[in-house]
Amino acid sequence: MKLFKITTILLVTIFMVSCQKKMNPEEIYSLESSGVVLIVNDYYYSAKVNSLEIFFSGVDEDGDPTDVTTDEDEIKENCYECTGTGFFISSDGQIMTNRHVVNPKIDEDEVSKSIRKTFKELFKEEKDKLAKEWAQHEGDINTQNEIYQDWDLYNKAYESIDEMSADDIEITTHADLYIVYNNSHVVKAEDLKPCVTVAVSEEENIDLAIIQLKDNETPEGVYIFSLYPEEKEKELTLDQRLFMISFNAGTKIAKTKQGFRSQIYGGHVTQRSDGEQILYSIASLQGSSGSPVVDEYGYLVAVNYAKVSGTQGFNYGIPSRLIRQFLKDN
Repeated sequence: MKLFKITTILLVTIFMVSCQKKMNPEEIYSLESSGVVLIVNDYYYSAKVNSLEIFFSGVDEDGDPTDVTTDEDEIKENCYECTGTGFFISSDGQIMTNRHVVNPKIDEDEVSKSIRKTFKELFKEEKDKLAKEWAQHEGDINTQNEIYQDWDLYNKAYESIDEMSADDIEITTHADLYIVYNNSHVVKAEDLKPCVTVAVSEEENIDLAIIQLKDNETPEGVYIFSLYPEEKEKELTLDQRLFMISFNAGTKIAKTKQGFRSQIYGGHVTQRSDGEQILYSIASLQGSSGSPVVDEYGYLVAVNYAKVSGTQGFNYGIPSRLIRQFLKDN
């Protein structure tokens, strides 16, 4: 499959090299927008204390876990949702985006104290509830034994949690990922196309991930993005023109009477790259994370991942060198 993906990218690259000409925004959008998708992530967290798994939707502004429960079905009804942008990179349904779009993280050290306090309160509530239930089944030894086993789990967790450090409480992110195609309508759940995560960068400075359609098939006619051939790749120059196709503000802007539509924004390179990131003057809102950034020839030169704090007009992208290495490693 990896060889098939590389072959597909090479074929697209050869075609583009033979047809090199500068394009205007309308031409770029017409050619490439079909390959850009809106990513929807319904996510929540879990933490294990002894053998008990506790679920929560996230943390509030004070760092306290929210919607804490022992019922996973309940947390799925109260999970958080975030959106981002992705783009096809192969014919077998693989889509590149940012790591933080598919795997939203929380600061485990920062919330560890409040998690312990909140969980301890939950364990006490469960113990008290089970104790009352036990008393209601007086004379039914089998049922009381079953209730006691559950009570004992919560009691042990209650007694041990004060001694636990942040490292003892492992927090896991659970994500249900879906995509929406450009120019498509979403009127029922089946219109959201489910995906799975297949690769996430472990390098802190490479905020990249690859997800894949569950049917492993890129729809016919959808544009597949490609990098410059490695031997032809060159440094981006100051003031070089770049374009980003994205779903800024998620569904808020994208939803139109004609379906969900992405947007294209233009700008220029505003700072010499340090090899780790590229700074450009392209406006963005939340939802543009994971967007492809291309040059006037339509080649992928960066993946958008962060805006300059306090601004909407300057953003950072992960450069093609790091994208290429991530693709080779995965």
